Amino acid sequence: MDRAMFSRIYLSILSAIVLAGCASTRSVMEWQDDGYSGKLDNILVIAAVEDNARRRAIEDAYVEDFAANSVGATPGYTLIPSATALSRETVEAAIVGQDLDAVLVTRLAGIDEVEEYQPPTSFTHYSSYHRYYSHSMRYSSPGYYRKYQVLMLETNLYDTATKQLIWSMQSESIDASAPQKVIDAQIALTIKRLVARGLVDTGQ
Repeated sequence: MDRAMFSRIYLSILSAIVLAGCASTRSVMEWQDDGYSGKLDNILVIAAVEDNARRRAIEDAYVEDFAANSVGATPGYTLIPSATALSRETVEAAIVGQDLDAVLVTRLAGIDEVEEYQPPTSFTHYSSYHRYYSHSMRYSSPGYYRKYQVLMLETNLYDTATKQLIWSMQSESIDASAPQKVIDAQIALTIKRLVARGLVDTGQ
């Protein structure tokens, strides 16, 4: 393998690693009402986005993932069809007479532009000649700056009986170019944290 080809392969692998890192979604702040001891098994899920089609997709994905964890959930659009009508008053009116334990609201809290410097990297590649000896070749890639967006997401869980906040999480994702990955990762993280905190009844 010649040096140019090896260098191209290395840089491709490096780029893949960087992009894989950008796909992460993580919690940066989490709060829970320590006085709350209930187990939730029917949650109204609301994605606070203006696009009705995207809102439906997010809420349906939440419901599907909750169901996979044996937790009942209802998409918000079935009770409040228009995203533009979302408000505290419309939500409170919609849940009257419904068998719902809590309301989960997810929204985009902000977008930050980040510039990050990637320092130079180098490594040594060993090439064998016959069975007698080998020599090494050193490769390097220059340092560079990269810009990306950090999506700040907020998810709040409210008890329907008291209308009080019982759990909240702020998370961030750095894969703005792939919104579906952000949505899937956010949903998975939310349910993982609710299960870990014992707030949902998974039937186990």
